[in-house]
Amino acid sequence: MADIRPSLAKMRQYAWANVITGFLVWGIGLAGVSMMMPVMYSNISETMDWTVAQTTSFMVIKSAVSAIAGLFAGALFVRFGLKKVLLPSVWAVGVSTLALYFVNMLWEYYALAVISGAASIVCLVGIQLTLARWFEASLGRATGIAMMGGAAAGAVVPLATNYGLEHYGWQATSGIAGLVVLVTLSLFVIFAVHERPEDYGYSAEELDHANAAARGKAPPARLGSDPGPEFKDIVRTTPFIMLVLATAFSGVISNGINEYIPLFIEHQTDLGSTMAALGFTIVLVLSGLGKLVFGWLFDRFSTKGVAMCWALCGIAVLLAFPVSGLATFALFTVVRGLSHGGIVVQAPILGRHIYGTRPIAQLIAILNATFHLGAAAGIGLIGLAVDWTGGYTVPFIFVMVLAFATALIGLTFKPKYWSGYREA
Repeated sequence: MADIRPSLAKMRQYAWANVITGFLVWGIGLAGVSMMMPVMYSNISETMDWTVAQTTSFMVIKSAVSAIAGLFAGALFVRFGLKKVLLPSVWAVGVSTLALYFVNMLWEYYALAVISGAASIVCLVGIQLTLARWFEASLGRATGIAMMGGAAAGAVVPLATNYGLEHYGWQATSGIAGLVVLVTLSLFVIFAVHERPEDYGYSAEELDHANAAARGKAPPARLGSDPGPEFKDIVRTTPFIMLVLATAFSGVISNGINEYIPLFIEHQTDLGSTMAALGFTIVLVLSGLGKLVFGWLFDRFSTKGVAMCWALCGIAVLLAFPVSGLATFALFTVVRGLSHGGIVVQAPILGRHIYGTRPIAQLIAILNATFHLGAAAGIGLIGLAVDWTGGYTVPFIFVMVLAFATALIGLTFKPKYWSGYREA
């Protein structure tokens, strides 16, 4: 009987259509919208007469809600399917961004943060879950390429946002961004997303082996048929609890710091607001290179590569203290950008390599949820510490120490479901 499955070439097209869609969803709807906020904080605070803590609480609330919503995202995708959950979530991100145009009261500003936070985490889990289903040996690289959407946005969004603030104000700038999200991402989710290779009669392992053969390379090492434990069997174990804690800490040491880069450069140095926006742009653009570099490292070193990334986050914070001129400014932004890129790629790697494919939907959702919980705590506590101490020294020292401690935790992880794992 003839094989009625799509050709391998067609399957590769489907797989890369998912990567491209992930690139756009991340770049426009998730990272793009989020990176607008730090650039707009100063203008929002002055225009609306809100304090720094009140203004930056948008991302505190958004991250906290993402953490809570992330707990349920995996179950939503399992029950309803990818497109039926992802498409309404994209719409919610677009509408909540567009609606900032109409904000007059602080509670309205916070309500939109709630909507954006819930929808954003569902979009993120959807992207990473789809890639984890379609890729195995090259999961780190595929995820890194998809997450490079944030770097592409970073080349445009901060400076474009600064331009919008100068000519139209923060509310009109937000409204324009919301329209872009609604139109562009809806089309790609509808027409380009393919949920899983099994729907077409293939597995991710078959596709990886076929791709390796097409390039004349040895196929990736295969594990046994064990797909890993049930989620309920790992949720109360010590290794899982340490994984969750470390992932939460990674939110503090990455996103917690990123929210304050423009404010730090503008207020703690003599470089000015334009250089502050440029610094944030450099961080986000170089995070694209970080995604590729660490995606490659994660494929080769698994959880030890993740630990390296967390340690680099600590080094980046250390480099913030001497920033005064262009040389120290460049060094800080380069290291911060590279380390941030690796953080973005970590969840599918940690979940699949440590616990396998059986609990992957719940794991990606939980890890993203705890990451955002850590980010929310980090953003809020850093903001309060800045208000209380009048500077960034105390909170930045704490974050630096936390980064190195998190890296040490990462070295204890055992990636038993990674093809390169060997028992000690």
